[in-house]
Amino acid sequence: MKKILYSVFMLATMVLAACSSEDTTEPDVKRGMVLKANVEDTDTRATITDNEGKWKFAFAKDDMVKVGNDEVESYYTFTNNGTVFESTDALQTTAAANWYAYFPSETIDLRNQSGAFADVAKNYALAGVTATPTTGSDGLTVTMKAKAAVLCIVGVKNGESLDINVQTAKGKYVSGLTAVKHSADFRVETSDKKVTLLSKPDAGVYYVVVPAGVKLSVYNGETLIKKTKENGLTAGKYYTLTTHDTTGSATNKSGETIDWVQLWPGGPKFATKNVAEELDWYEATKPGADYAWGENWRTPTAEEVYGEGKLYALPNENNHYQPVAGSPYFKIIKEGEYITLVFTGVQPGYTKNTLTLYNKSGHGNYNFDFWTSSEISGYGKRFNISAQDAETEGFEIGYFWISPFDNKKTKYLVRPVLAK
Repeated sequence: MKKILYSVFMLATMVLAACSSEDTTEPDVKRGMVLKANVEDTDTRATITDNEGKWKFAFAKDDMVKVGNDEVESYYTFTNNGTVFESTDALQTTAAANWYAYFPSETIDLRNQSGAFADVAKNYALAGVTATPTTGSDGLTVTMKAKAAVLCIVGVKNGESLDINVQTAKGKYVSGLTAVKHSADFRVETSDKKVTLLSKPDAGVYYVVVPAGVKLSVYNGETLIKKTKENGLTAGKYYTLTTHDTTGSATNKSGETIDWVQLWPGGPKFATKNVAEELDWYEATKPGADYAWGENWRTPTAEEVYGEGKLYALPNENNHYQPVAGSPYFKIIKEGEYITLVFTGVQPGYTKNTLTLYNKSGHGNYNFDFWTSSEISGYGKRFNISAQDAETEGFEIGYFWISPFDNKKTKYLVRPVLAK
């Protein structure tokens, strides 16, 4: 009897142990998850398409987001399928947790950026957290906020190389961003040695991603371009910085101060007025101190002023010349009997810069021209725009070109550019 009771006791103990073991086993955790990622402000300027001065951020197919939560130290990779982000290996949690998402990755290397407009989104830091803790069983929804700003760097001087580097308030060089674990934020990675964020051999318009919300100093080589306030740049915004002035003034040999304006990166610095008297080609191309305005000024070459991205136009179906995207916009303006043609810069850093040309004839026909210092086969080259009154309203431009075979002894207007 005693043996039987002992056996029954042992059996009961084994059953109890089995039940206890079964009760404490964690439930099966499902693998695979869907993430719906939203960007808080769609006017944050990054995917980036530029529509009337506003950046529109939109995730693209195959973009990746790294996701973590309070329960894990590593990150899951979610890939955009064109509609939502998917992960085949993300594990749901047994208890509700906060989930954190980072775009384009948990680490962002800001060194040696391409400067291309289309590549900004590759480094444009976004971070977010689920609104409430969740196991992820119904997927994840995260609203992501920008953690970076964009610098539109305008290299102004032709032939001048760019070496853009950025320092923190402590004099450290910015090198990248790293996600702060269990936080919807990034921290700034720095180096004691100089780190180049953008390197280019010549003038142009380039885009560089930098940290937001921290005090920064932006340099081109050793030259300070811009120093921010303590709060730094606003996340999700962009800032246009020029490496040099795009407007200014210089004196002529008579001591008169002449204003100048540049209309595109690396372009000549046009005087805002003509030489008072018309000159022939020989007079218009005298060098140095013998020039009409002295050594501070010179007559530009045809290649400097005319061509794509410069002063340029193409004919429409009626053979009337129209502005071309990427080149300064132009418009003929009539104020009473006074006719002018005004160019306006279109590239970042130049949209407020204008150049006015004056016409030399009237009675329905107008010429806006000036000598260049270029020549061919004994003839001078002249920049010329010819227009006439339109049949209905406004003006029609019949010529917009470099006139290649002008007699060098003919006198035309001269529009100098800054010599240096």
